[in-house]
Amino acid sequence: MTYSQYPQLIQQIILGVGLYDKQNETLNLLKNIYKYVINSPRRFEKIATVGQLLKVLEIRDVLTENNIEPLKEIAQFINDGGEILRRINVYENTHIKKEYCNHYDSETVLPESKPKHKNEGLENIPINGGNPYIHMSKQKKQRILETVIEQIGIFWRDLARNLKIRECVIDEIDKECDSLYSKASKLLELFEKRADPQKWFSDLCNGLERARRRDLTKSIQDVMMMNI
Repeated sequence: MTYSQYPQLIQQIILGVGLYDKQNETLNLLKNIYKYVINSPRRFEKIATVGQLLKVLEIRDVLTENNIEPLKEIAQFINDGGEILRRINVYENTHIKKEYCNHYDSETVLPESKPKHKNEGLENIPINGGNPYIHMSKQKKQRILETVIEQIGIFWRDLARNLKIRECVIDEIDKECDSLYSKASKLLELFEKRADPQKWFSDLCNGLERARRRDLTKSIQDVMMMNI
């Protein structure tokens, strides 16, 4: 692939996700992953298709011809035998980086027109057989959990409640563990064992936000974007 084929990758992602089901759950999951990038409650609510999400990522300079990491993240949802990921790999290996200029204004309004393809949105990504985090490295997951453990501090109880840990279990952790670090570590260990593999990251982000630790949510979302 060449530089001019970047738009083709975008279209392949849009058309690829149109082959599967479960739009609301999957699109909401992706929107939450990139919530700190969207950085606007109004715009967050208006994103109704994967095409609109990609447009916002381009506006924010998170997705460019020279940085297609978000396409990798989204491609991991698509159960197509890895074809799109292979195309992305070819693009990265053959692409010659050029100086990039953001042609979008930060206040650009999302297009109101309906998608040209009726399944342009993430309506059809299967929940069974399509674990969005199956390709996440152990190093990245460990970095995410360690970031929370090291920074949650006295908010660990609030996080535990928002992760639906029973109060009696929270009390047991408090008695058994001396330091805030060990309490948070025990909490995350318990959460990891019980968490839905399809939703653990979004559940953790939501739990942190409800625990009034939006800063920590942004920190782990930054880790999620890392190529590790």
